[in-house]
Amino acid sequence: MTTSTKPTNDLASIEYWQSLNRKSLLRFFMLQQLSSGSMHGYEIATRIALCCDARPTDAMIYPMLKELESGGYVEMEAAVINGRKRKVYSLSPLGAEAYRASAQAWAMVLPQLQTAVREAGIETACCSAIVIDSSIFGD
Repeated sequence: MTTSTKPTNDLASIEYWQSLNRKSLLRFFMLQQLSSGSMHGYEIATRIALCCDARPTDAMIYPMLKELESGGYVEMEAAVINGRKRKVYSLSPLGAEAYRASAQAWAMVLPQLQTAVREAGIETACCSAIVIDSSIFGD
């Protein structure tokens, strides 16, 4: 008699794929957000949440910022914002180059992704530009 067990990675679960998407796209979206100007980690995470399906956790954001900083892709400056000490990050010239390279790489697979999604019979969500009012961050 064999018993059926659920696989560790449940490929039939949308949550599984959303988790992979968030992990694989985090660097790209961090670079993308910083390309519009300097911001602190909470603001980056919140802006990513507005354009994606979920807010990245602090455990995802801050180690990634540290990795990007140590690689020379972002620069960090300490600042006091509304009486609070904050680490404010900005894209370095190398980071801007990395953002362009990552956008080019995603542009190369996007048509194939769109085709595969259509072939699976899935309606894509309508995309529109989101304008984010920075006052929501209290800065």
